Amino acid sequence: MKSTLLMILLLLGTLLHAQVWTLQGPSSRHSHSAVFDPTSSQMIIFGGQATASGAGLNDVWLGTTSSNQNDSFTQLLPTGSAPAGRFGHVATYDPASNRMMIFGGALGMPSPCANDVWILDSANGRRRFPAPNWIPQEPSGTQPSARVYAAGAYDPNSNSLIVFGGNNCSTGYFNDVWVLSNANGTSGTPAWTHLSVLGPAPAARESASAIYDAASNILTVYAGDAGGVPFSDVWVLSNANGSGGTPAWSQLTPSGTLPPPRTGHSAVYDSANNRMTIFGGANKPLTLTDSWILTSANGIGTPGWIQITTAGTAPSVAYHSAAYDPHANAMYVFAGSSSAAKLSTNSHAFTLTNANGLSQVSPKWFLGGPAVRYGQSAFYDSATNSLFVLGGQHAKNNQNFGDYWQASGVLGSSNLKWTILPTKAGAPSARYGHTGLYDSGSNRLMVFGGSATSAGTCMNDYHVLQQANTQGGKLTWGALSLTAPLPAARVLQASAYDAATNTIIIFGGFNCKTTYFNDVWILTNANNVTGKPAWTQLNPAGSPPSVREGSSAVYDPTSNSLIVYGGDAGGTSAFSDLWILSNANGTGGAPAWTHLVPLNGGPVARSGHTATYDSVNNVMTLYAGFSGTSDLSDVWMLSGANGQTGVASWTKGPSGQPRRLASSVYDPASNQMITFGGSSSINPLAPSADIYTLTDANGLP
Repeated sequence: MKSTLLMILLLLGTLLHAQVWTLQGPSSRHSHSAVFDPTSSQMIIFGGQATASGAGLNDVWLGTTSSNQNDSFTQLLPTGSAPAGRFGHVATYDPASNRMMIFGGALGMPSPCANDVWILDSANGRRRFPAPNWIPQEPSGTQPSARVYAAGAYDPNSNSLIVFGGNNCSTGYFNDVWVLSNANGTSGTPAWTHLSVLGPAPAARESASAIYDAASNILTVYAGDAGGVPFSDVWVLSNANGSGGTPAWSQLTPSGTLPPPRTGHSAVYDSANNRMTIFGGANKPLTLTDSWILTSANGIGTPGWIQITTAGTAPSVAYHSAAYDPHANAMYVFAGSSSAAKLSTNSHAFTLTNANGLSQVSPKWFLGGPAVRYGQSAFYDSATNSLFVLGGQHAKNNQNFGDYWQASGVLGSSNLKWTILPTKAGAPSARYGHTGLYDSGSNRLMVFGGSATSAGTCMNDYHVLQQANTQGGKLTWGALSLTAPLPAARVLQASAYDAATNTIIIFGGFNCKTTYFNDVWILTNANNVTGKPAWTQLNPAGSPPSVREGSSAVYDPTSNSLIVYGGDAGGTSAFSDLWILSNANGTGGAPAWTHLVPLNGGPVARSGHTATYDSVNNVMTLYAGFSGTSDLSDVWMLSGANGQTGVASWTKGPSGQPRRLASSVYDPASNQMITFGGSSSINPLAPSADIYTLTDANGLP
């Protein structure tokens, strides 16, 4: 009995201390829906198909983005039984009742299709009574055929949902029109009516866009496809809600240059100016980045196409969502699929300002949150529960960044809030592969070296940011001119900070040309508070590690040891060796290298991985990296990591996302590892801007 009880307790302990990866914010997706709530000025996002797995989603997120690039995503957790995960559904919103209506979609790939109706009450999350909750509907009348990628719109005057077209999850396409009366469920049981429409109808299709003009009771339908062949036609349906007269189709022949055919695009409507703005979509095999306006979009007057010339970089996406904010005259775009490698796993939000094209200021695209990147630096500040990110690179031989971001509330929830912070005089130039270390005692970020390009422009400059966590005063950058000797300019060096002696330790790196390093340098007075920083090269005893870049390094203040793992010296060869540098901060005795061989086998050789360290338990946690042939996703814990307390031994943890040149930081209070960014594939490069957290990062019960 005692042995059985002990086994149960051990099992419970294991479950309570299970290592779990959690993504901050919504996962990458396409074919989801988003509606706009003018009261809270936020998108309400539902469902879609997960980019990575293809699974149908049924999560709800409240999202805001804007031209100041700040992003916020908060997960809404409604009560009640949720709809089955789905994509390609219809979603509309009634701001008066604060209810979102969901119809149909695909529940799997390639089937089955659905024709169910759901209501999300208190959809903007602002009410406590009633709290947000899912309400399944059972409409009366003949039901529409189950379908995916139908177009839909809501008429607030008659409380009707209007549905057009779609696909039967096979080879069947529709061009029928259905109206759901009492659509928000507040005034009676919803009821379906199949409209009998006069005139030649649009060709059967899926993935068309639809906007509705409530004042004239006209539905405008644009483009879409049937069997992968996209359309470029525009149709209007009069008396679209089924009242006021017999519904009738008319094809418009707008003046101006016709936009290229497309499917999976978005359309938003400025009813005050009768303008429809369309964006993106796909014309196989490519996703599009163009934006167009249709004037007199309801067909009353003289419709005309106008292409918008936009500033900024437009996303290349299809099967995304778009919502229009009439107060700000802005279109908000979220996620989608893309033929562009940099957006292939997209969970970004974008803003198009002056979306109706009437302002004298040119429309401009803004990306919400940081662009995808790798080779950045990052630190976690427990005082603000925030992750701070500096710089990084977009892709090889491409754009480097010098921006500075704060992600708030990274521990304790799956929500996401990004804020871009000002970088002024004295800030480092755009770079990647640099050292970026934080001293919480002085609230200063210390930055050294890195590269401005992929080849030929390494740096060895030094900068300090005061009030780095945004608390206690304005952010103030200082570019420090240090006296010789200086480390050679380099990129992808390993580095660590000893707060007790205010010393930065760097090891190895690459000079952006042909030379790899295995030298060790220390920077005393690193935070520039009590004295001017000064570099000193150490000359450790013992055989050193071979020259390399992309290794990891963690510092153990208890034993004054630098623990270095892996790296590479160019080509496809990576290392799997483990080294200890004693007296690493240059005090306490002569520094010396020791090659540490753990008791058991551990990770495969790698570079560009991350490592964090639990100094209390002497455990190093290793994550991901590049093997020389593939990006890795594995997690390993090394106990006895400093080589002085206990026997060094590897334990495998749960795999995360494939990443190299990501950032990982450790919070000892919660025993969590926080990772950001990194490249997630080899060719083409697919950088990330995701934040993941790993609970029980040291792997100890």
